[in-house]
Amino acid sequence: MMHLSDIRHYERCARLAWLCAHEPQPFVPFVYMQESMSELAKQYFHLEDYFEGNVGDDPALAMAALKTKDVLLNARFTIHDLRIKISMMKRSEEGWDIYFFYSSCYPKESEAQKLADTLQVLKALNVLVKKVWIVHLNAAYVRSDELDVQQLLLVTPYLYNRKNKAYHLAMDLINECQRDVFAFGDAIASLLEAPCPVCKEHAACMRGGKCRYYAHCFPAHHEDTSVLNFIQTAHKYELMDQGVVDMRDIDVQLLEGTRQQYAQIMAARNGGFYVDRFALRNWLKQTFSDPISYLDFEWESYAIPPYKGMRPFDVLVFQYSLHIEEKGKELRHEEYIGEGDCRIDFIEHLLAAIPKTGTILVYNMEGAEKLRLIQLQAQFPQYKEQLNDLCERMVDLALPFVSGCIYDSRMRGYHSLKVLSKVFNDMDYQDLEISQGLQAPQNWRRMQSDPDAKESIRKALLAYCAMDTYAEYALFHKLMELAATKDEEGNGSQLQI
Repeated sequence: MMHLSDIRHYERCARLAWLCAHEPQPFVPFVYMQESMSELAKQYFHLEDYFEGNVGDDPALAMAALKTKDVLLNARFTIHDLRIKISMMKRSEEGWDIYFFYSSCYPKESEAQKLADTLQVLKALNVLVKKVWIVHLNAAYVRSDELDVQQLLLVTPYLYNRKNKAYHLAMDLINECQRDVFAFGDAIASLLEAPCPVCKEHAACMRGGKCRYYAHCFPAHHEDTSVLNFIQTAHKYELMDQGVVDMRDIDVQLLEGTRQQYAQIMAARNGGFYVDRFALRNWLKQTFSDPISYLDFEWESYAIPPYKGMRPFDVLVFQYSLHIEEKGKELRHEEYIGEGDCRIDFIEHLLAAIPKTGTILVYNMEGAEKLRLIQLQAQFPQYKEQLNDLCERMVDLALPFVSGCIYDSRMRGYHSLKVLSKVFNDMDYQDLEISQGLQAPQNWRRMQSDPDAKESIRKALLAYCAMDTYAEYALFHKLMELAATKDEEGNGSQLQI
């Protein structure tokens, strides 16, 4: 039996299709979906008499329901060994209206091919489709005391472009994507019956984010100066095909010429390390006032807003770690972890603990801690002035790295805090019970539902978050040490083209 997901995997990479079929991996969501779209749709459409399908259903059940029910949910259909699921279909005077559910705010136009393939199966089964509707979460919805499903969901005939604008009707895009979806059957069947194909790394491995089987396919790290570690370039696979495997051998005119690429090439050509000391010193000359606070948050992301004042995909910050460095005093540590709707408690605890003056150093602040504080300002305007003051005092510790000011070839193209901590300060998160970000909200959820494990999880969460702020402290001092070091011959010289 083949599913549309098999076709999508096959079109991306034959090895991916084989691995998904023979060695499936559990899906770990980035956001917490408290209730299914099907359950929300039942409330939105006030459904009472309907057929609802389940995983593993005999497709004959849905075909029979077409004759007796006016509404079908999660109905499974199969023809020519291709199986599909329809989120919802409602009988109309001339045929069926099809509703596709998305637990996102802006389902993209790129979904049109999958929808077209789905409707091809219904057409082959002589199910007449008259209209197509897209059901998704409303980005503008702000929750009151109670969840209002009528405002939470939007039903539209459109899909959205890259700018989140509803420009094209879904049905028009679907009509442009018509193809013989059944033609994939023989090729995929043959692939799945054969041994796992061998493939080299290619552009599809990173399309739409790194493939979840990447480490399975390429368990060994690339060499530190491999062209496959290049940042922000569309040419690295082309270079590999041409036999150029090391950054030191690259014709730089083939690259986009970003500062990060420059730093990578210079590091490769100068013993594995590059630093623009003039730029680093200039960055350090900005106002770093005493005391320096090193700050890090952990949060849970919710698709459906669970509490008043929240929007779809807002986050709830449940934890912080704060290391405070003050001249003449020992480094001290403050921390907090809450439960349930702890937003106000979090704010008040943070404001009480963090120094009223001085620099606040945060790693990747714009996409993380600063954004969290801006959301809290909108939800609790009574704290806007104090939280805004924290935002204005923040300095992004990531800036020297993302700007190409400093690069070590052992970074292999990455500049996360965990990578930098290991490269520059020999600090390894793998010794912790919780060692990476996605594990934090998952464990926080379990901490609140499993009394027996509550205390051990709490200690693990506190240790993980504290590691982040201590890593910020250690990394900042490493940057000051590098800035104070005398320039070495050739370091910072212009790249010869």
